[in-house]
Amino acid sequence: MAAVAENEAMDLALRPGAVGALRARLLRTLAGDQPFTIVSNNCWGAHVYQALDIPYATPFVGLFIPPESYLTLLGDFSRLMRASLEFTPASRSASVNAWREAEGLRYPIGVLGGEVEIDFQHYPDEAAAGEAWRRRSARVVSDPRRLFFKFDDREGASAAQIDAFCALGLSNKVCFTAKTGAGPAVVAPPAPGEDHAPDGVSLAAISRRYFNTLRWISTLPRWAPLPSLI
Repeated sequence: MAAVAENEAMDLALRPGAVGALRARLLRTLAGDQPFTIVSNNCWGAHVYQALDIPYATPFVGLFIPPESYLTLLGDFSRLMRASLEFTPASRSASVNAWREAEGLRYPIGVLGGEVEIDFQHYPDEAAAGEAWRRRSARVVSDPRRLFFKFDDREGASAAQIDAFCALGLSNKVCFTAKTGAGPAVVAPPAPGEDHAPDGVSLAAISRRYFNTLRWISTLPRWAPLPSLI
């Protein structure tokens, strides 16, 4: 994913052609007419809004959140989403700092409410990251029934952290892992040579094989069969 510096108009993700527009219209019909917010530890959720051709109703786009910070966020979601976002020159994680140094990365790192680290990997600077976060955070839905939470075993997430996420009292949650037997998590194959779920963009391209996201977000009756199209 290329670096992004988006304004309001560009929040309508990737504009589809004629065939794509028809498909998006069908998907919107199947998803129902109630807004929703996908909360994700990386940019996996962006693909849902792109498939439906609707604006991002989530700030969790083009970024990743280390596991410990992500669980902290989910533990006090309403308060922390209202907290101020500040920026810091370095990650709290030694492994993230080492990776940034090895790859020559200079993307902005935010800290939400002094507690939650957010790595704005695909943003060019603090101004772009902060503006996008504020704009999209304002669209987060207030109805807890329309909040959908996703986690995976990337960024060094431990088995205990996977279990902690799966144990959270959240109505709508899904966890992807490359490891079989990891509680109620959905198993998705890792990239060659890796032992964790693929990155958010790669996972978005294959997750419909393992999890029906359309059924997850749809407001159609639960008895209505829906194909796994997102």
